[in-house]
Amino acid sequence: MLLLWLGCGGSSEHGSLRAVLVPVDTIHLQEPDTLFLGEFISVTATLDPFRLYVPDFRLSRVVVYDSLGRPLQVIGRPGFDEPGTLLRPYYVLVLGPRLYVQEAYNRISLFTTAGEFLGRRRLPAGYDPYYPFHALSDQRLLVVSVAYQEPCSLPTEPACRETRVVSEVDTSLSRVWRRWGTFPELYQKHALAPRQATLDVLSQASLVAMGYTLDPSLYLYAVTDSGGVFKRRIVLEHPAWRNPTEEMTVDLALNHRARWEALMLQSSQVRGVYFVADTLVLVHFDNLAPGYFRAPQQRDYTRVLPYGVLVSISGTWQQALELPGPVLGRDEAFHLYIRLSDEPDRRLIGRFRVEVRR
Repeated sequence: MLLLWLGCGGSSEHGSLRAVLVPVDTIHLQEPDTLFLGEFISVTATLDPFRLYVPDFRLSRVVVYDSLGRPLQVIGRPGFDEPGTLLRPYYVLVLGPRLYVQEAYNRISLFTTAGEFLGRRRLPAGYDPYYPFHALSDQRLLVVSVAYQEPCSLPTEPACRETRVVSEVDTSLSRVWRRWGTFPELYQKHALAPRQATLDVLSQASLVAMGYTLDPSLYLYAVTDSGGVFKRRIVLEHPAWRNPTEEMTVDLALNHRARWEALMLQSSQVRGVYFVADTLVLVHFDNLAPGYFRAPQQRDYTRVLPYGVLVSISGTWQQALELPGPVLGRDEAFHLYIRLSDEPDRRLIGRFRVEVRR
């Protein structure tokens, strides 16, 4: 069995520990003539029975596969206002018998797992989601979002200490219960346009891991009845991480596109954080490769160099990892789903687990 050995790092106290990324299987997504794929940047996997939900933002539909990569179902179709239509879906959350499909323009469509359209939602007025929804319980969801009524809510200016990051919402998406989390010092000093965050939830422990796009750190929060309580920040160690060389402002992105793209190619960006065990988190970051920016508003998501850092939640151990491809998601058994090939008719997704050995 092929093992991908991780580079050693972290404290000498745990110097005898080494982690390996163990391949479990490879899923070849079959594309018959009547059902080919466009583009996707995430997958959602459920177990017992295994189902892989692939939100295709190019063709505006969600394709469901079994463990052998056979397409079983198509949910949604391209469109704008008609019931059951989707507009560039990017993420899927499966919560019991329901699917939450996050689309362009902050729209959320709800379906049953059988594909029945249940309606269309948005967060309450004044709130917009940035990244995928995560289930905190069967009654509450967490989502990185913006609240426009908060001070310094837009990236045209530095964030304030009062600018919150995470919304805790009910499953009907009709109420924001509370907001918590603050932007790191980097974002409070500079007006940085890539101001998103990403998170993962260990629901049984009410623990949340968070990362911010341009900050090489992991942040841990405990979720209590009063919201998220900050636990610790862990600074990441990886030789491939590249800090921005100058302020990456909204004005630069809008009015000086060539310079903006050059800076993006020179800067690392945190793409996701994933619990891979009860006490271990993977932080996935990318360095963009030439050719990533194809044209205005068009990007080649395969033109990235993916890296990872494994971190213990105690902060006493971490280890660098060169990933075999971009991480697309994880399942409840802590398996990672990693893109191995995006060639048409040869789209391969590897399922991996992390093992720590002495």
